[in-house]
Amino acid sequence: MRITRRRVLVGGAALGALSLVGGCDDGGKAPADTGDTGGVPATPVRAAEPDAWVPDGTEDTEAFAWGVQVGDATPSGALVSFRTTEAAVSVVLVAADGDGWVEVDRVEGLTPDVEVVQLAFEGLAADTAYSVVAYAADGARRSPVTRFRTALPADGYRVVTFGATSCLRDNAPWPALSHAAAEKLDFFCLLGDTVYADAGDYEGSWVTALSTAGLRDVTASTSILATWDDHEVANNYSFDEPGIEEKFVAGLAAFRRALPQGRGPGGTGIWRKLAWGTVLEVFALDCRGERRDGNYISPEQMAWLKAELSASTARFKILLNSVPITDLSDIFGPAELDDRWEGHPDQRADILGHIRDNAIPGVLWISGDVHYAQIGRVDPAGGVGEDQWEVFVGPGGSTPNYLVEAYVGSEQYSMMFAKWNFARFTCDPGLGTIHVAYVGDDGAELATMTLSV
Repeated sequence: MRITRRRVLVGGAALGALSLVGGCDDGGKAPADTGDTGGVPATPVRAAEPDAWVPDGTEDTEAFAWGVQVGDATPSGALVSFRTTEAAVSVVLVAADGDGWVEVDRVEGLTPDVEVVQLAFEGLAADTAYSVVAYAADGARRSPVTRFRTALPADGYRVVTFGATSCLRDNAPWPALSHAAAEKLDFFCLLGDTVYADAGDYEGSWVTALSTAGLRDVTASTSILATWDDHEVANNYSFDEPGIEEKFVAGLAAFRRALPQGRGPGGTGIWRKLAWGTVLEVFALDCRGERRDGNYISPEQMAWLKAELSASTARFKILLNSVPITDLSDIFGPAELDDRWEGHPDQRADILGHIRDNAIPGVLWISGDVHYAQIGRVDPAGGVGEDQWEVFVGPGGSTPNYLVEAYVGSEQYSMMFAKWNFARFTCDPGLGTIHVAYVGDDGAELATMTLSV
C-alpha cells in the first residue's frame, strides 16, 4: 500500500484555495437489484468493504463533539475538516486492505485555527474505502471514525449510489440522515439551508448543526459534496441590502470552515465539478451567491456550465441546484418568482435550451429549498425543458410544505409529497437509469421511481 501525500491547511480559507480537476450498499455488500435488465449484462457493483475500523483509544465526545468531515472526494484525494477543543491533535488515515485496514498516513502536531483543522490527503487509490480519525495530543483520546470512498478512476464503470437532502432547521436530530449514514453511500449532497444563520451567528449555527446526530452521522459515513442557499447568510437576501456584503463574507467563511470543499474555477468558488469515472459528473452550482446585476447565476458560471456539459462524456450529468429550475407556476403562480430560476427567464431558457439544442444526454437536475419532495419534468409539454427531469430532495429537517398536498396534480409532475426525507440515487450506466428512493425518518422508503435519462 503506497503512502499518501497530504497538505496541511490551517483555517477555513485554506481549503477554499484548493483547485478541483475536474451503488448504495449495506456495509459493503452489493447494491439491491435496480430492475429487469432486459438482457443487458448487469453493471458491475462496488467491491465489498471490510467491517468498520475500530482504532485504538477512547472516543472523546466532548473534545470531538462535531466529528470529522470529508469532502469533495476525487480519484486520488479528499479534503478533511474537523472542530476540536484540543490545543494540538494528530490525524490517522487507513485504507481498506482485504478484510481489514492498513495505516497509510499519519499527520502529527496539528494546531487548530480557532478550533478548526483542515487538511488535504493526496495520492490516494481510486475507488477505495478509507477511514480517518483525529487524536488528542495524549494519543489516548480520539474523535469518532469517518469512513469515505475515493471516486472512480477516469475509466471507472460501476453502479454509483449517492444521497441528497436540504433544509435542516427543525426536527432535530434529523433521523433520516442517520438512516442515510447506515447505507455507506458513495457520497452525499447537501443542497443548501443546512444551517439557518439568519440572525448572523454563522459560526455558532454550524457548531450546533455539526454536533446534531443526523448530520454528524451522515458526515461520518461518506464524503460530502455541498452547495448553499440563502439561510447560510440571510433569508432571501439581496446584494442591494445595506450591510449584506459583510454578512455574505462572514457566511461564506463559516460555510467553508464547516464543510471541506474545493475551490471551483471562478466566482464564489462554490460552483465546481466532480467526476466519478465514466458513470457521472456532478456539477455543484451556486444559485444564490452570484445573484448580481439581474443575473440568477453569473455569466462566468453560465459559460462554464454550458462548456462543461457540452464536453462531458459521462453517462449521467447531475446538476445540483439549491432552488428548483422546474416551472412551478401551476403550483405557486407568481409567488416568490424572483427566488426561482423562473424569475430569470432569459438565463433559464439559455441553459435549458443549450441542453436541448445540443442533445446532451443523461442530464438530471436535483434541487432543494421548497420543503417537499417532487419528481417531474422541468417544463410542461411544449416547454424548452419538457424532456428534462428534476428531483426535489428534503426537507431533512425544516417544516414540510404541506400546502402541496392540496395540489390536484398534472402530467408534468409525476410525484410530490411533504415529509422529512433524504433521497437515494442509484445510477446504473448499463441500463441508463437512475433509481430514486425517498427514505423517511423511520428508515422506510416513502416513494420510489426509476428514471431513464
